[in-house]
Amino acid sequence: MTEYYTDAELDSAKKQKKKILTAYFIVLGVYLAATIAFFVFYSTLPYKGYRDTAHTISLIKLGHYALTAVFVVFSFIYLGIPFKRVRSYYKMCRNLSTGLKEMSVGNFLEYDENIQDKDGVDFKSLVFIEWNKYKKDFFERKVLVFYEKPFPEIPEKANVSYVTQGNVLVSYEILS
Repeated sequence: MTEYYTDAELDSAKKQKKKILTAYFIVLGVYLAATIAFFVFYSTLPYKGYRDTAHTISLIKLGHYALTAVFVVFSFIYLGIPFKRVRSYYKMCRNLSTGLKEMSVGNFLEYDENIQDKDGVDFKSLVFIEWNKYKKDFFERKVLVFYEKPFPEIPEKANVSYVTQGNVLVSYEILS
């Protein structure tokens, strides 16, 4: 059988997730250090005193509020887009490695380039004609493949045995 998905992709996804989290925690550390610096500077100012103290306090508060707003917006965007996608991809790879696999046989019909979203991961699909033993009829089955990876090279109308997990292609073998 030709392996379409390998466990090396799980390791790669784990490293990518760790890298994105490390970058976020570095930014969080810089934000916390700046917050502590603002707080220390603010607490060293005299309570009452010079006329410029009120102006300095206002600038410190304004600077901290602006920094906090930028950090919150960054957090929503960074954790909402790249981290969410990497986390979804990692979960999908983990499920492909550990989940129950199903073996099927079908005739390859066509490639479907349309983007389909499953659990936050983008897929394209292979269309097979498969026999349903319960309904005693043929039906069209779309087996998902990762959008970033190229389609497996399967000749049209070839009889193919394939292994899926959650309808995602894991491996395949061209029978005829």
